Amino acid sequence: MEFLESGGEKIKTKSASTPKVDAASKYSKYSKVYAKSNKRIKKKYRTKATYTTKTKKKYRTKATYTSTSRRAYTRAVSSEDLDDLQGDEGLEKLASYINRNFNHRSGGPHTAEGVERTGYGDCWGLSDWSAKKLAANGYKVKVVQGATSASSRHRWLHVYSEGRWTSFEPSLVTKRYGSKHYTATCGRATTVVKTYNM
Repeated sequence: MEFLESGGEKIKTKSASTPKVDAASKYSKYSKVYAKSNKRIKKKYRTKATYTTKTKKKYRTKATYTSTSRRAYTRAVSSEDLDDLQGDEGLEKLASYINRNFNHRSGGPHTAEGVERTGYGDCWGLSDWSAKKLAANGYKVKVVQGATSASSRHRWLHVYSEGRWTSFEPSLVTKRYGSKHYTATCGRATTVVKTYNM
């Protein structure tokens, strides 16, 4: 650009022209910023997901640790201990033995012999095995049947111990169902299938 001085001389100045911007470089600049921010978001999301997973694991561990029934069934009970079962303590011993040596399996053996042979059984098999063990120790036992949310013909026991009838659920004391206490029930008895010592 040219200007005239008061004396009439021309003065040349450098023009402040706007530098040309390449569209491709401008795009790549913004794409880098976008990629950076996107990476931060992804990283943050991963961290949150990891935190949630750790929390769930921690919760599962805590739940397992604080389960009183699981701790109750940790003491070893040998098969010889099942020859002298008496009262509620005898029921605890039997539940502990089932928890450590057998497990529930849908479609598994439904007789005492099948459970003894394989180490697992369905509710019929575990109830049959438990009823025979308790009857051999002099308990009055009823094998009962009723409907639950999982089965219309679920079986468990009613046992006469220390002056009263109590439920004995061999399926629920297994590890598959969280090693619950033997008195836990999941249904209401509608039929007495078999009795022992009555």
